[in-house]
Amino acid sequence: MNKKASSVLAILVCVFAVSCGDSNVPDANPVEDNEEAVVQEVEVIEGKIDQPEFVIPSALQISAMFKNSGLSYLDGITNNPDKVSDYNSKFEKLLNFGVYSGDLFYCILNDQSQMSIQYLKAVRQLADETGMSGIFNTGPLFERFEANIGNKDSVFTIMLEFQEKTDMLIAENNEEHTAMVIFAGAWIEGMFIGLDAANNSGNDNLKARLAEQMGIVENLIKGLQFQPNRNEETIAIEGKYQAILDYFLSIKGVKGADKYSYDETALADADWKKLYEMVRDLRSEITKS
Repeated sequence: MNKKASSVLAILVCVFAVSCGDSNVPDANPVEDNEEAVVQEVEVIEGKIDQPEFVIPSALQISAMFKNSGLSYLDGITNNPDKVSDYNSKFEKLLNFGVYSGDLFYCILNDQSQMSIQYLKAVRQLADETGMSGIFNTGPLFERFEANIGNKDSVFTIMLEFQEKTDMLIAENNEEHTAMVIFAGAWIEGMFIGLDAANNSGNDNLKARLAEQMGIVENLIKGLQFQPNRNEETIAIEGKYQAILDYFLSIKGVKGADKYSYDETALADADWKKLYEMVRDLRSEITKS
C-alpha cells in the first residue's frame, strides 16, 4: 500500500472543529498545554485499498481544533438523537453511528452536558445493533460518562477510552470496512455543520479548514468501495460523495500546488452555497431528516 504524509488534520469528528467556537477550556486544562502536540499530521492512503487504514483523532486533537476555530455552538443543527430507531439496514446504522459520534463530540466540546448523554445513548444503541456492543460491555463506560458529565477532563479521558475500544474492536474483528462507513457518516455531519457556519459567517479561516476536508473524500470513497456487501444502497451513496468531490474539483483555481492542497479563495459565494446544498442533501438522506 502506498502512503503519503499529508497535513490534512481531520478524520472523523475533527472536522467539527471548523464549526465551533472557543470551548471554554480552562487555562489549566492539559488540552491547552499540549495543543501543538495533539494537532498532528495524519496519513492519507493513496492507491488501491487492500487493507484500508486511517487515523481517528483523539478528543485532545478535536479540542485543540475547536479551541482555535472562533465560532459558537449552534443549537439544533445536530441530528436528533430521537431518530436513532429510524435506521434499518446495517449500512444506515453505521453511517449514523458516525453522525452521532460526531454530534457527541460536538456537544461535549461545547459544554452541552445533557445532549452529550443523549448522543452517547444513541451511539450505544447503534453499537448494540451493529455488532459493536463490546465497546460498552467491557466496563461501565456509559455510567462513568454520565457520572462525570460536569468534569470536562474526566469526560475527555472517558472519550479517549471509547475511541480506543472502538479501534480495538474493529482491528480485532478485521472490520476496517466498518470503520470506513462510520467515518463517512461523521465526515458528512461535520461538513454540514461547518458549511452551514461558513455560509453565515464569512470566516476565511473556517473556509480554509473546510477546503482541507475535501482532500479526504477520495479515500473516503475508496473505503466505501471496499465494502464486502456492496448493493444499490451503498453504490448510490458512494456516487453522491463522488458528486460532491467532482463539483469541488471543477471549480476553477481550487487545486493547490500538490494533490492534497486547495485554494479556498477560488470559491465564490455561489460555490460555497452549492457545496453546502450538496452536503446538506446527502446528510438529509443519510439521517432521514
